[in-house]
Amino acid sequence: MNKKTIVIMGNGPSLADVDFATLDGLDTFGLNSAYRAYERMNWWPTYHGCFDYRVTENHKDSFINLIENTPIKKSFYVVDISKHEDFQFVNMEKFGTTNRWNNSLSHFDSFHDNGNSGANACSVTACMGYEKIILLGVDCNYVEMVDGATTDGPGKLVMEKTPDKNPNYWFDDYQQKGDEYNVPAGLSFHMPTWNMFAYRAAHAGIEVVNCSPISNLRCFKMMPLEEALKNDT
Repeated sequence: MNKKTIVIMGNGPSLADVDFATLDGLDTFGLNSAYRAYERMNWWPTYHGCFDYRVTENHKDSFINLIENTPIKKSFYVVDISKHEDFQFVNMEKFGTTNRWNNSLSHFDSFHDNGNSGANACSVTACMGYEKIILLGVDCNYVEMVDGATTDGPGKLVMEKTPDKNPNYWFDDYQQKGDEYNVPAGLSFHMPTWNMFAYRAAHAGIEVVNCSPISNLRCFKMMPLEEALKNDT
């Protein structure tokens, strides 16, 4: 591949159909609570990130373990949880405060919030010089209230039990008892913020390809993963 390419793995159900062996040798970026599956698989992405303050605080100890005890090359979080050389604190501005396109490592000190973790991961990789982004598991088809969840304040949820089946993610115990998180707001928030990122990426010359066959997003060109890996344009 001629372009500097990275695979960003959302955690939607379509990721369960991906053979992770096809990702070996590629730069990859995992997100949020997916580390639970990585531990079982003994497979680790090149990078890991979380751009949700509530989720980062809730999983802080596990994220510190990822930084200190796994082969992950670099971790990116919006809470300053470590001084380790393999950790990058992302000082994210309040959503809607800035409109700057993040395209430099220096922008981690004052990072434009793109609105959702997947889009922010894409923006982080643009800062690192990646020119082509392949999306996996970015399905954007959330069930807003899954089995086992209960409200925990305005826009906030907590898992009272680990669900037997979780339709939002590629493995059922992605969310477990005690996990705190925000209401997904797939249609009202995730979809529009992905659309805004797509517009900015196109103007910045960043190629983004969506390889989730069930994705509700239509702001990126769609193609099978095998085709995306061999096509540079």
